[in-house]
Amino acid sequence: METPTQKINVFQNPNYKLLFWGVLVSNIAHVIFNFAISLYILRIANIAYGQDNAALVQAIYLAVAGILMVVLTPFGGAIADKVNKVRVMYITDYIRGIAIILGGIALFIIDDAFMIIVLLFIVNIILSINSAFFTPSSNSLIRFLLKDHELQQGISYLQGSHNLQAIIGLILGGIIYSSLDIMWIFIINGTGYIISAISEMFIRYDHTLHAGGDTSVKAILKDIHDGLRYIRGQKGILAVILMALSVNFFFSPIFSNGLPYFVEFGLKLEPDYLLHRFMTPEQWFSVISVMFSLSAIIMSVIIAHAKPKASYARTLKKLITIMVLVTAISCLGFVFYYLDILSINAILLILIVSMFLMGMITIAFNIPVGMVIQTRVEKHQLGKINSLMSVLSQAMIPLASMVAGVLISQVSIIAFYVFSIIGMIVVNISYLLSKNANLI
Repeated sequence: METPTQKINVFQNPNYKLLFWGVLVSNIAHVIFNFAISLYILRIANIAYGQDNAALVQAIYLAVAGILMVVLTPFGGAIADKVNKVRVMYITDYIRGIAIILGGIALFIIDDAFMIIVLLFIVNIILSINSAFFTPSSNSLIRFLLKDHELQQGISYLQGSHNLQAIIGLILGGIIYSSLDIMWIFIINGTGYIISAISEMFIRYDHTLHAGGDTSVKAILKDIHDGLRYIRGQKGILAVILMALSVNFFFSPIFSNGLPYFVEFGLKLEPDYLLHRFMTPEQWFSVISVMFSLSAIIMSVIIAHAKPKASYARTLKKLITIMVLVTAISCLGFVFYYLDILSINAILLILIVSMFLMGMITIAFNIPVGMVIQTRVEKHQLGKINSLMSVLSQAMIPLASMVAGVLISQVSIIAFYVFSIIGMIVVNISYLLSKNANLI
């Protein structure tokens, strides 16, 4: 019998291996899709409504996805604790794959900018609804595939794989988006989801350990209420959720709204920038994003072989402080660029360094939090607790996207970055002073 003192290799578990490689394939295609859409929505909105309103259309697009995730993910989490998680995963992957391929085929026919935006929103809604049910099942499945002493390695490798997927997807996204029509990216992404669904169908685990019970809306709402009450009783976890909720409000739009806007309406308009003879603005966008994922993989490997700690309170406080500092420096770089104080090459170098640091810090923060959840929460509640944590930590992102869109389009891009800097600093100080943050 394997014991915690023996060498651990989670890839000897065939079910974990299927989960790992299935997620790898679909997420690479998904990264390519998200990379392309973040720029394409701005380009099409610019054609339809002009540059001043393009950022607002992009913000609405992001907010729609965020609102659906916030509303539906708790239901997805409650259902994940009552049914076969694997079945939920492959059904939702098949739906997403077919929907995106059909969307790609439709783009061969449609050439009106307004109708293309409508199509993008329809596909966005279908993806978001299915993601709300897929994510809680996939996130809570690993506990049923691995033993407790294997969890840290399993979670670390999955976290690292997410970033490997991002590196491959972002590099391919930059190349494909600048050389092929957008409809091919739809078809590639849809095919990735279908391949992933086929892989997931072969995962086996004993779902009777958690499945069963009432799946009516009333029962699900009760489960969500019980989950919220459970989280309220976990003061340390609650402190982390509230911090993530607040910091994501200011942090997330910097990359979901601000960075694509910089590429489309900043970098693209520069006549001369670093390596312009060899790299398009889209490829620079992919390189900047890859820095985050590359450093995250390095940190994932380091943590996978580290010993778990009894408490992560001081570590998490240090990490969030460093993250806020690095992000604030990046925001100041953008401010000085738009004020014509920093050159385009200077801001590109700042982005490369800061994204590399942020990738390491994010993984160093997320893995311990994931470990705490996986080990402290009862197995039969993992689905709804994971989904509620995801929703609560990201509940303000749809509003944040809208606020960012309004600030960028109606005030100025500089006002958006100043707003983000001040907000992150306030949240960081509040977390450092929180007594409950010492309980994690």
